Amino acid sequence: MWRYYVRRYKSVIIGAFIGISMVLLIIAGIRNQSVRDKNIASDTFAGKTMGTAVKKTFYSDSTAENEEINDRIDTCLRELEKQISVRVADSEVSKCNRNYAVGGSYGLSENIMEYLKKELEIWKETDGAFCPCIRPLTSLWGIEDGAEIVPLPEVIDMVKQNIDASNIELTETGIIFHKEEMAIDFGAAGKGIACDEIVKELKKTDIDGAVVSVGGSIAVYGSKGDLKDWHIGIRDPRKEEEDVMGVLKCTGNTMISTSGDYEKYFEKDGKRYHHIMDSFTGYPADNGLISVTIISDSGILSDALSTACFVMGLEDGMKYAKKKGVEAIFITKDKQVYITDGIKKNFNIKEDSYKLSK
Repeated sequence: MWRYYVRRYKSVIIGAFIGISMVLLIIAGIRNQSVRDKNIASDTFAGKTMGTAVKKTFYSDSTAENEEINDRIDTCLRELEKQISVRVADSEVSKCNRNYAVGGSYGLSENIMEYLKKELEIWKETDGAFCPCIRPLTSLWGIEDGAEIVPLPEVIDMVKQNIDASNIELTETGIIFHKEEMAIDFGAAGKGIACDEIVKELKKTDIDGAVVSVGGSIAVYGSKGDLKDWHIGIRDPRKEEEDVMGVLKCTGNTMISTSGDYEKYFEKDGKRYHHIMDSFTGYPADNGLISVTIISDSGILSDALSTACFVMGLEDGMKYAKKKGVEAIFITKDKQVYITDGIKKNFNIKEDSYKLSK
């Protein structure tokens, strides 16, 4: 019976289908045009937090709104710095490192505890390549404070005993150190944590989109109002900060973190000593890599994994990145570039001296 009606009213059905399709296309076109025609204000602000530069570009209805959002983000970053920065003498983490008693529980804020839990999970997964208590070792080298010391091997071996995260225990409300002279440090994940906190704050506003960089970590949020993907430059690890090696195309809700041997380093007797420490050797990681970029939807994950994968090296680091379901860009000393499958269509090398490895 239904076949009879289909044959009899075929032209009517086709006409109705075409009409509905045209209506939907018109609605979509109106919607897209309204997005394109929307008056989007774009404003960029500079700042500093946790010892690194911050650059914020906001897209919203007006410059006044962007300025208000910028103030909110600055407040957010100041509050976070008071909690997790070891550069701030009276921060929550600094006080913990100074005042903890071996075997006793030292109380910490809920959000710090959550970040510590994530860091310890990554420490276990990477067999220590990522170390949340690496500070005694980094302080020994003096790269951050300008002392620029190449320590004696016996001193390194002694300090390595104080960076074993198995001596850290987390309770429901605090942290227990089971050894003296230890210290927690969010330096390897703090910029990513800042990006997570920034996105939380942006979600409380009506902003259209934003791209915020905190040192080597970048938060991409929303859209610019032009229906186009974001294009994020990946730094050339052998040139200046503004020089780009490649460009990554991505959507909003993306976190991008890069760890490289160019960020903080000194040279002595023709050798470069950078700040990314290998907790196994006690020396800066030296495995042929000069830069690792991790792309995910989590700031702390992208930042922590960029460090972990750098220490792990190309083969193990790539395996771990794939296991965690993140995208990655590895650059070796001979300027070979290795990328995960998920970004092959979205990443383009712009500097001819770098070659994509198949």
